Amino acid sequence: MTFKNGLPLKYILIIALFISGFCTTAQAWEDEDLKHWAEKKSAKLYWGDTLQNGVYKIEAYDFPRIDRKGQIGTPYIGINLYKDGELVASDSMVSFDQFIYEGEVRVSCDGLMPDSDIHWQNDNYEPWAEMRMELRALPNLDISIVTDKNNDADTYKVTDSKIIITLTVQNKGGAPIKEVDLNVDFGGLEFETFSPEKKTYFTEDEIHHGASITKIFYLKTPSHMNDTDYEITVNVTGIDEKEVVHNFTKNKDLTVLNMITIIKNAKSDIFMTDTAFVQVTIRNDGAYAVNGIELKDTVGDYFELVGSSSLLWNFNLGSKEYKDYKYTIKPVKPNKNGYTLPEAEAGWVVNGIEYDQTSDKPKIIVHGSKILLEKTVSPTQAQPNTNVTVTVTATNIGDVKANVEIFDKNPLPENVTLVSGELYTKQVIDEEDSISMSYIVMADTDGHYELPRATAKFFDLQGYRSEEVSDSPVFTAGNPPPAGGTPRPGYTATPTPIPVPTATREEPGFGILTAIMGVCLAVFMTLRRQ
Repeated sequence: MTFKNGLPLKYILIIALFISGFCTTAQAWEDEDLKHWAEKKSAKLYWGDTLQNGVYKIEAYDFPRIDRKGQIGTPYIGINLYKDGELVASDSMVSFDQFIYEGEVRVSCDGLMPDSDIHWQNDNYEPWAEMRMELRALPNLDISIVTDKNNDADTYKVTDSKIIITLTVQNKGGAPIKEVDLNVDFGGLEFETFSPEKKTYFTEDEIHHGASITKIFYLKTPSHMNDTDYEITVNVTGIDEKEVVHNFTKNKDLTVLNMITIIKNAKSDIFMTDTAFVQVTIRNDGAYAVNGIELKDTVGDYFELVGSSSLLWNFNLGSKEYKDYKYTIKPVKPNKNGYTLPEAEAGWVVNGIEYDQTSDKPKIIVHGSKILLEKTVSPTQAQPNTNVTVTVTATNIGDVKANVEIFDKNPLPENVTLVSGELYTKQVIDEEDSISMSYIVMADTDGHYELPRATAKFFDLQGYRSEEVSDSPVFTAGNPPPAGGTPRPGYTATPTPIPVPTATREEPGFGILTAIMGVCLAVFMTLRRQ
């Protein structure tokens, strides 16, 4: 038989069989190939009971009926399988029977109620079945990227001879992964000459459950003029027992620091009478020279520079070269908690691009006595001719003993008199200790009165001397007028000057011209009358 186009029927049948062969092999796996199952759930199901596992659920919808003699035929259970609440399959199962749905879930009947359990004469007939549901096990690759650095930032210096990367891929899933492709991207980092691995693509036939593979790489530490981040990316793909493709990816960042390094050092603790040397070291650990570097430093707020250094240096640095700069500072005030020195800064330009680098910030503890002086009045509101107590307190907030003298002998305001008490005291006080003195004053008229400042002079056994002054406390006597009213006693107001009108300025010649015009007008009027 031949069709109209002349193609024999036998050839059409051959082609059809060939195409059908493709159709039957599109699913290359069979249920028998699925050997790995996980997440098992089991239960004894009675009529109407259900068992859930993931998105799947089975329902015991049928059992055999008893006949008139109270007996049953072949024991079985009727099962409905649901996926996401939708009925997808039904089956009748006997003991040790099982079925697999789409290679994703396996339902097994591990046992049925035996005939000997049927006592229909005395009990209700309640058949049951031991059922088991298992989901298909999947591969799960754990990718670990570990550097030879112990710090969390995985930071490298140019002086580090190499960067060591250890890559481990472990299958922590319940099934193997096959036809594995492993790709590594080092973000531009290059291999060292003696690296154990010098390629970035690997293949594996299979990674079994629990098995792992490890690759070790040695990479070069590059030279950069600024801190540079690199991202290492690992991608692994493979297929499972159903030939479904799985993809796993892991990233890790590491940093290579600027090849220009600045280190600033200073003595960690000194006394107020000491000086401290500061050393600034700048190094070029890179593979090439850097020219036109400008390095500058500052001493900070609580130190003074000893000598005439400008703390500004200009120079070139060849590869593997360094320069040291030193200067001396002395403290202005003690601080038992320490001062943090400012960072030194360097800048340079290469091919029109500006670069910069900074040092660390060393800390200096300055030992010494430090006096806090406070002057207070109580009460701050009193009637005239009433006692007001003035208290002056000096507290040593430093960490060295101090011999402290308090002076408060400045003249009192007008209309304020000293009633009693001392205006001078002296004592050695330890760290966190205080010394106080009090005296009584009185104002004889209404007013606001500002008391003078007190002074504390002190020294310690290390030879440090200094002084502190207090604030000027204020108290009010009686009911003086508000601000802008009558001034306080003893105050003489400066009279406000009365503005004097400014004479109008006349331009030269205009006065004579006016007089001549007046004479002419008078002559004209006289002639008219004649």
